[in-house]
Amino acid sequence: MPGEFVALQQPFGTDAIRTVNFFNGRLLTGADMSREQAARREADARIGLALGDGIASGLEVTFKGNTAPGLRPAAAVEPGVAVNRLGTTLCLKQPITLSLDRPPPPGESNVACLFDDCAPVADGDYVAAAGLYLLTIAPAFASEGRAQVSGMGDASPRCATDATVEAVQFRLIEIRAEVLGVSPAASDFRNRVAYRAFGAGVGPAWPSDLLGSDPRDDDLIETMRRYGLNDSEVPLALIAFDSDGHLFTDNWSVRRPICPRDADSVVANLSEPRRVALGRAMFRQFQDEIAQTHGLTAVVAKDRFAFLPPAGLLPGLSDAQAAAFFAGLTARGPLHIDASAVEPLLRESFAAPAIDTDSAHAIWLYRIAQTRMAADRADILLFASGHLPYRGDARFDLNHWDYANTALVP
Repeated sequence: MPGEFVALQQPFGTDAIRTVNFFNGRLLTGADMSREQAARREADARIGLALGDGIASGLEVTFKGNTAPGLRPAAAVEPGVAVNRLGTTLCLKQPITLSLDRPPPPGESNVACLFDDCAPVADGDYVAAAGLYLLTIAPAFASEGRAQVSGMGDASPRCATDATVEAVQFRLIEIRAEVLGVSPAASDFRNRVAYRAFGAGVGPAWPSDLLGSDPRDDDLIETMRRYGLNDSEVPLALIAFDSDGHLFTDNWSVRRPICPRDADSVVANLSEPRRVALGRAMFRQFQDEIAQTHGLTAVVAKDRFAFLPPAGLLPGLSDAQAAAFFAGLTARGPLHIDASAVEPLLRESFAAPAIDTDSAHAIWLYRIAQTRMAADRADILLFASGHLPYRGDARFDLNHWDYANTALVP
């Protein structure tokens, strides 16, 4: 209570874990064992809270077309582990294929019933229509088998089950247009949705008013917590449909590596590791979108991407095609970069702000020198924000004459 003091070395038991004290002769009831199970779950959850929420590994989502019964949409989910905001560990140990909707039973209202026949799903779940949806994983409990009973012939059938199965379930939550604030008809729809999910805090302007800025957050995900998303769920992917069918499945726009949540302050945002985890997600989201883009040589960045990550990789573009991709942007290069500098540059970029393609933001273009010297390797272009240190300076006794650049600063 406020105003009360706790003495040094005095046990403080408020919100402590309470386990059943077992001893010979004690009369045990089902309630005692349930308390012990609840204490075990609470202890596990506290480890999860210490680690932070997010996805530890796996759980990648891939759209599988209209392959579910009745030619309905389906998605595959790979095995993996996640932790939700309550500290609960969610484990999927084998790949599964989800049927993304079910038809309503005859005679009932048009309500989808995803993995739960006992109650209607929340308003906004996917039935079969165009829109943007958030796929989540959450804990679920089911009863399995029948237990033998003794001396309790009137035991409730609901209580006399053999085991409680700690399982997982999946849900699709509709992201409505008024929440999204992005037109599905825009050519950069997927990119704008992703950066709504990353939040305004990844932009270059966020640190310009540190005393007046709100703490950084995953804006779209936090908004969805007011529209059906709860703390027991972990976001896995965004899945978009239009009237013609599937548009895209985007994992990394909402997928976050496990990391403790920042305290609700700008100072915590600047010092804690979650921003780097968000930078990793920005990089992976861009690389996934590029890998799924057909006809990359015809893409113009300003038309397709409202924002670019602070560094990224573009495979298979010639110098002329790279110039066309960055048309209208302040791009310099390509210049040669030593292979040993590539990974440090990318890792440094995870804390840097995104590139706004409507700005005059300078972008450096690099070619990996050792890749170009080897005739049997596919060429790749590396771009980096001008906010990152220039990495093209030649190094004495490290760079080849024909694959080095004149230093910007003598």
